[in-house]
Amino acid sequence: MNNDWISSLTRLDGAYAPTTIRGYRSDFLNFSQWCASNALAALPAEVSTVCAYIDAHAGILKPSTLKRRLAAIRMIHSLLDLGDPTLSRDIKLALRRVMRQHPARPDQALGITAERRDKLLAACDTNLKGLRDQALVSVGFDTLCRRSELVALRIEDIEYDDDGTAKILVRRAKNDPVGQGRIAHLSSRSIKLIEDWQDAAAFEEGPLIRPVRGDIAYPRHMASIIVSRVLKELSAKANFDEDAVSSVSGHSLRVGAAQSLVKMGYGLLPIMAAGGWRSAEVVARYVAHVELNPWRD
Repeated sequence: MNNDWISSLTRLDGAYAPTTIRGYRSDFLNFSQWCASNALAALPAEVSTVCAYIDAHAGILKPSTLKRRLAAIRMIHSLLDLGDPTLSRDIKLALRRVMRQHPARPDQALGITAERRDKLLAACDTNLKGLRDQALVSVGFDTLCRRSELVALRIEDIEYDDDGTAKILVRRAKNDPVGQGRIAHLSSRSIKLIEDWQDAAAFEEGPLIRPVRGDIAYPRHMASIIVSRVLKELSAKANFDEDAVSSVSGHSLRVGAAQSLVKMGYGLLPIMAAGGWRSAEVVARYVAHVELNPWRD
């Protein structure tokens, strides 16, 4: 097979996100390199080979990473019209053994709850970047956007309501491969901060969250990786402890908003709708450690 599997990935272009395709390539490359170093065939892979790969990485890779590697093995075999070794009961049992012997609680970003959000807003500077950061924090919290969704928001997708709030179209989500989008809601607080940011940066359409250098807001979408940098920077300025700052990520606004909605009394289904989640399991994990005393008046 040589490197035919690499060229086969081009069949996925347009049907899958580029990051997903790169992930398949990276994960299967790791598997094939391990096979080569152990004088085993990666294509087609024997069930015993995949089981040996799982056993060799038990306690080294997280179960979630092993599951992802198996998904890549499955996809490559499917693209090349080869039998899928991952369907074997032996492989499922091997993975189950790893999960029992080496349980790993999923890493979770620190939730920027409503209280923490307010501290970040207060920590923002009064210059152009500070106004951008205030809009970023408030809008990110209100919409429960992933960082990639947050930086993709556009001014013209805001629909203002009579009560001072608004709706905004989240054009494409991680779990929305066909790009139908979802509607998120903005508070009157966010609308005010967006207007302040717009007035200072002098723009009426295009990307809502933009890169800023000095007194210039550039008319393009900000790189998503900058979201986590901004949140970490503001968390440090707001005097969060070191462990908290290190746990802040681009996902923190999404996690914290979900946690705050639980405290406000919202159930699982409304929270899933607010954040565009399709998996109740993910939301339940986010809110598992919310301190909620149902007997407190």
